[in-house]
Amino acid sequence: GNFSNAAADTAIAWLQDSGQYTAVRGFLWQQYSRTLSKRANRPLWAEISATLAEDDKAETGQLLSTFDESLPRYDRVNAARAVDDLRLAQTAAFETQSDQIEDDQTHKQLTETLLAFSDHAGFAAGWRRIDGLDETATGLNYHYAIDPRLSFDLQWGNVQRRATDESIIRNVPNEQLFGAKLNWRHPNGETSFMVQQIDSFALYTPLLLEHEQRIDNRLSLRFGLGTQLPARDTVPLQVAGMQDLASISLRYRPTRMDEIVMAYWRDRYQLQTGGKLGDGQHVALTAAHAYRQETRDLEFSAFWSNHQYFNREYDLGGFDRQDLKIVRLLPEGFTPGPDYFLPANFSFYGVRVSTDVRYQREYTRALRPFGSVAGTYHTSFGAGYDVFLGIAGSIFGTDHFALSGGISQSGLQTGGLVKGLAFTYRIHF
Repeated sequence: GNFSNAAADTAIAWLQDSGQYTAVRGFLWQQYSRTLSKRANRPLWAEISATLAEDDKAETGQLLSTFDESLPRYDRVNAARAVDDLRLAQTAAFETQSDQIEDDQTHKQLTETLLAFSDHAGFAAGWRRIDGLDETATGLNYHYAIDPRLSFDLQWGNVQRRATDESIIRNVPNEQLFGAKLNWRHPNGETSFMVQQIDSFALYTPLLLEHEQRIDNRLSLRFGLGTQLPARDTVPLQVAGMQDLASISLRYRPTRMDEIVMAYWRDRYQLQTGGKLGDGQHVALTAAHAYRQETRDLEFSAFWSNHQYFNREYDLGGFDRQDLKIVRLLPEGFTPGPDYFLPANFSFYGVRVSTDVRYQREYTRALRPFGSVAGTYHTSFGAGYDVFLGIAGSIFGTDHFALSGGISQSGLQTGGLVKGLAFTYRIHF
């Protein structure tokens, strides 16, 4: 038989505290299925919290449309944000703040909903040392929020390079970048289109179209098509190469705390002047479990990828005059073999522990340390590690900064030591 209302509320609260939101929805259906015509008998607080936790946009929108101001005040704001109705989220947050002027949680929600739909401008600076190369990067960016679902980004960047080991590469060029990106959020996913112009070893124009399609509450599909994109597989390729890309990935969330991502992509590698260097085929699998999602969150993940390279037999004698400019970057008297631009086939895998890394990008009023530690293995370079630490926060209330640094050994790109520092800042207006 059915539980009393008090017993039902106790059971629901226990399931929610345990993070078993699917069980909450099942219990609600079992307990109140005989009174569906009297929905008011069902605990609205339990329905909306479970629906939000399960990321069920359709049901969230239905509850918001039906009950609106009857929803618990925090959940009403979160529900409006979940269905991308930022105008309603802002209105609800303002109304709640007016009624609860001493409520810190309401003030935080109000700030976040205002910043979610706002223009912002920022800059970034970074330094990176990798085999034979030092890079110092600076950049400016501007985000224009056209409406709650449509936004436009402009970007400028400069990379100063210095060769530190001329037995690997020499005469490295600096890099200038200009770019624009259009972002469209729709009810069941997101689409973006990016165009850039990069002047490095040669002038080239990256184009990238990406689309994410939400299939249901747990499953989403993402694909990308790009041409003349920057390539990072090796140091020489990073300086003088580019790639055409086709990718597809599937993201599955069996529970609120777990996620599995499977990805496949193919590349066609070229010099920035057009000379063909070979092809690549890649597959990756990541499984993650969030032990805790509230600040300070804690996530454990395991990852594996396999990288195959084909048609790497190129001949400098077959390059045209523009392609032969690559000779001035090569070590003195060196004739590159097939492994110079593209690596030999390899697999890469490991485990990672991370906490609060989302705050490297997301707004936070308080100071938030974040970081991750990983143990890795590269089938060509051997065992390695990856350590990344940082801190994020706000100075004036409507801005965001993040300072981070990292060190790794035997990573995807090189078996050597890689060090890096980065600082980002943006202000909303």
